[in-house]
Formats: sequence, structure tokens, C-alpha cells
Amino acid sequence: MWAQLFGNPLTWDDLPWLRSITSLPLIVKGIQHPDDARRARDGGVDGIYCSNHGGRQANGGIPALDCLPAVVAAADGLPVLFDSGVRSGTDVVKALALGATAVGVGRPYAYGMALAGAGGVVHVLRSLLAEADLLMAVDGYQALADLTPDSLRPTA
Repeated sequence: MWAQLFGNPLTWDDLPWLRSITSLPLIVKGIQHPDDARRARDGGVDGIYCSNHGGRQANGGIPALDCLPAVVAAADGLPVLFDSGVRSGTDVVKALALGATAVGVGRPYAYGMALAGAGGVVHVLRSLLAEADLLMAVDGYQALADLTPDSLRPTA
């Protein structure tokens, strides 16, 4: 049924072909397991996008944020982008502390666009950045490089 509606899906076997047809950066999205991160890395991708696509496809899945540290470790130095459930600057800081190279947002800027057009998007993005900046300042972190997984939990 899926193939009839959407055509043949890409598989891991298609990764060398994709790599061969472009010199653009190749980033695979939807990675939530370290084995898949290793497979993508070994297949020649330029980055890995840890995401559950906003969690809309199925109830009860593992939160992407919980998968992020293992995906980052398996990526072995490749950039790891992250999205899924990012609604605040605090969410951005958490993802960065867990090793994300960059953090994407979906719904917040869509809500801003729906409410106030381009100005709403600007407001949402400025608010996310301001909240992240405030959180880092209050917690004593001067730079993103200072964030580590230990930043998220109090030490004993």
C-alpha cells in the first residue's frame, strides 16, 4: 500500500547511489538508534539528524532527546542535528548539552507565522534564543562549548 501511494522508499542500499549523485552535504534524518547512526556514518553521510519527526507518527515512541547521547557517540565526530519536541530555549540548551551540533524547531515558528506572519517567526526565534541565553547565564555557562550532559543534572 505504501509503495503504491508514495513510490518505492529509499533503503540503506541506496545510500552509495545518493552519495554518488551529489557533492552537496548528505544528511540522513530520523536516526534514533546508534546502529543506524553508525550505518549512516559508514555509508558516507556528512551529518546525522536525530529526530522522531515531531512524534506525530506513533504514540508511545522513545523520545528523541533520550536517544540523542547514544546517537552522538555513534556518530563519532560527525555533526548531529536534532529536532523533535523543541518548544523552548530550555529545550535547545538540553539538546546542545547532550551533544547536538545544531537544533531545529518546527511548530513554534509555524505558530508564529500563523499568528503574525514573518514578524511572528522573528519573535518566536528571538524568544527561543533569549530564553536559551538567559538559562545559560543564570546557570553560569558562558559559551555553548561549556555545556555537557553533566550540565543537566546536579552533581552529588
